Amino acid sequence: IFPAVNDQVSFEQEHAEEERRFNKFRCLIEQIQITGARSTAVDFYSELCSQADQIMEKIERHFKNEETKVLPQARIHFSSEKQRELLYKSLCVIPLKLLERVLPWFVSKLNDQDAEAFLQNMFLAAPSSEAALVTLLSGWACKGRSKGTSNSGKFICLTPRALSSPLDENGFKDCQLCPCSLQSDICSRPAKKWNDTESSNISNCSQTADIALTCKNRPCHIPGLRVEISNLAVNSFASAESFRSLSLNYSAPSLYSSLFSWETDAAFSGPDNISRPIDTIFKFHKAIRKDLEFLDVESRKLIDGDESSLRQFIGRFRLLWGLYRAHSNAEDEIVFPALESKETLHNVSHSYTLDHKQEEELFKDISTILFELSQLHADLKHPLGGADAVGANHIHPYNRIDWSKKNNELLTKLQGMCKSIRVTLSNHVHREELELWPLFDKHFSVEEQDKIVGRIIGSTGAEVLQSMLPWVTSALSLDEQNNMLDTWRQVTKNTMFDEWLNEWWKRSPTSSGPSSDASHPEEDHFQEKFDQSEQMFKPGWKDIFRMNQSELEAEIRKVSRDSTLDPRRKAYLIQNLMTSRWIAAQQKSPQPQSEDRNGCTVLPGCCPSYRDPENQIFGCEHYKRKCKLVAACCNKLFTCRFCHDKVSDHTMERKATVEMMCMQCLKVQPVGPNCQTPSCNGLSMAKYYCSVCKFFDDERSVYHCPFCNLCRLGQGLGIDFFHCMKCNCCLGMKLIEHKCREKMLEMNCPICCDFLFTSSAAVKGLPCGHFMHSACFQAYTCSHYTCPICSKSLGDMTVYFGMLDGLLAAEELPEEYRDRCQDILCNDCERKGRSRFHWLYHKCGFCGSYNTRVIKIDRADCSTSD
Repeated sequence: IFPAVNDQVSFEQEHAEEERRFNKFRCLIEQIQITGARSTAVDFYSELCSQADQIMEKIERHFKNEETKVLPQARIHFSSEKQRELLYKSLCVIPLKLLERVLPWFVSKLNDQDAEAFLQNMFLAAPSSEAALVTLLSGWACKGRSKGTSNSGKFICLTPRALSSPLDENGFKDCQLCPCSLQSDICSRPAKKWNDTESSNISNCSQTADIALTCKNRPCHIPGLRVEISNLAVNSFASAESFRSLSLNYSAPSLYSSLFSWETDAAFSGPDNISRPIDTIFKFHKAIRKDLEFLDVESRKLIDGDESSLRQFIGRFRLLWGLYRAHSNAEDEIVFPALESKETLHNVSHSYTLDHKQEEELFKDISTILFELSQLHADLKHPLGGADAVGANHIHPYNRIDWSKKNNELLTKLQGMCKSIRVTLSNHVHREELELWPLFDKHFSVEEQDKIVGRIIGSTGAEVLQSMLPWVTSALSLDEQNNMLDTWRQVTKNTMFDEWLNEWWKRSPTSSGPSSDASHPEEDHFQEKFDQSEQMFKPGWKDIFRMNQSELEAEIRKVSRDSTLDPRRKAYLIQNLMTSRWIAAQQKSPQPQSEDRNGCTVLPGCCPSYRDPENQIFGCEHYKRKCKLVAACCNKLFTCRFCHDKVSDHTMERKATVEMMCMQCLKVQPVGPNCQTPSCNGLSMAKYYCSVCKFFDDERSVYHCPFCNLCRLGQGLGIDFFHCMKCNCCLGMKLIEHKCREKMLEMNCPICCDFLFTSSAAVKGLPCGHFMHSACFQAYTCSHYTCPICSKSLGDMTVYFGMLDGLLAAEELPEEYRDRCQDILCNDCERKGRSRFHWLYHKCGFCGSYNTRVIKIDRADCSTSD
């Protein structure tokens, strides 16, 4: 309105000033809540009164200026149609959740004539495509016309005929009343029995009876919204139930459609608008609602679509089903047990677990219908004699009429199922947010919420995360995306998740897909980190060949100053750089590359290798695979990195590998899961291929852990392993309840000095918290019973210490040593004490352990026995 009369500047300034005063008033109330009993009520009361008086005075002055300067100008210069348009646009910029409360309050302050005119103008201004929205707003407005605020105690709703009648000179019209009394039995039915047939009946009833007769000043109720005299009061729960009834009507917006996005967004910030780790779980609900709405809408379009539309629909459905199953399993196995573990929250989640089982059946029913539709389209492609070609069990094709009839029946059934599952799941997730979400904020600390989120994503495999992240982020705003990723980074701060996300996000094709706009900030952040990491020195022999002495010294200094390198790695690099002149002198001069008769570039090692030469099975002693890798560091072919490291004086950077050689056709090509040579016909290099680690394995079960950022042996996360975010290692499912030790595997084995984190050998945890290989443990404990790092006992040594007690009791010391004592330190209980002299065994007087060491020999007589 104000831009239309070219007087927006001064009033915008007044609006800003009023908003500033309201914010100040809100801060004062918050201060009262925080201070509580520490301050006197009199001071706060006087301050509140003062602030309220200032606000009222400011707003009254503002309204008076508008009524004298703005509104008369609008009446003069704008037609009735323009004024109605401005009124409707003003309503449309208000969030729906706010309108639900504002409209009843606003209409309750008007007399019947003014309220009628307001609704008439809103109806006339709204485009026909937004009829459902206007019906919704009218229902909310009707709630404000209770008996106490209306002159007649009744409020008359408008009919299409009333809307089409001309206005009088004051902008009003004679009211045409709604004849809903003819269908009062239908209108009063419970919302659960509401269906499309009833909806159409009511619509026809209203239009027909409108011509025949008028109501006798009946109370207002809108059948489409189930708004009657019994629920005219403003009640958000009742309105939600009204929305659910409305969502069953195809012509009306769903309660959880994008039309209500403001309400949904507001629900995701908690009672005090503070983001918490547990919010990550409930952000999935937004993506679920979006896909449910998509399936509901698209299922109606399939009748006019072709087979490609059906395939796209099936793909979207499969994605939603898989991700919803992962989400519901996480709730059943992790979230709900965490709730039930609290004494005050027993049996709060049982009904939701039952809902998950029922919803799984709904997904299965839809899957069955989609399979029948796919078969129907496949049958149409086969000729009449196609049964012999495809088998005896093949269903003969329908003729065109029968096919169309069957196709329409299945599509109609599919539409009803999609509508049903949308309503069911929407109600389910809404109840979870309404009933369960607040419990986490009340009963769980931030650390406990972090642990729950860590358990959930730690049981989610890399492939699922690669599908899940674009799916969720596409439904979230930019701020919500940032909050969710910040939460994930906080939960996974001890892991390599950020490194994996960086590597995957850069090469993921989804980054240029529908969610590309939302992912750009993250992509820029990852690109910045990647550029910084690229500046780190990565030694290669080609670079060393070209370096002079000063450049070599500069690189040594750069490595020495790099604080991100492990000390052992740094020492290794510096030593190799310092001796690189001698190493380079021993290297053979690079041979010019030549091409064989097949057009393949001949590289060192360009020949097949076998894991089982007798049976001609490709691979090596370490892995079974059908390809060799081109080592980026030395440009030679090796079957695996262990084969490379075995004959080289440097290690192979496997993630830098970009080329491979198929051992069947001996062609060098970009690394990938299949051979690209036409003669190999897409030969698979191995059953398992990891694009991150460039790893192939054709005989074992392997999975890539996005938190270790390594390939591990096993079925996968959430199947037989999970990743503990604090320990930063993959553990068996039977070790869900374990004692966490931060980054416990990021150390070398104290026996063989191999790095435990990247080792494929079994690892054993010691009671003291240190680790070593299981094979090393077995060999070490043949002659030792203490930890090689901290010297604590490796287990319960009670029996052994009892044997030593018996041995010492039977042993008799020489006379000159019998009364001598020694000061000792116990390695087990870490307490100092005194023990009788002995050349080998000294017992702790506090814990009875013989795992002690002498710190002082006292030659005086020992009068105590400890």
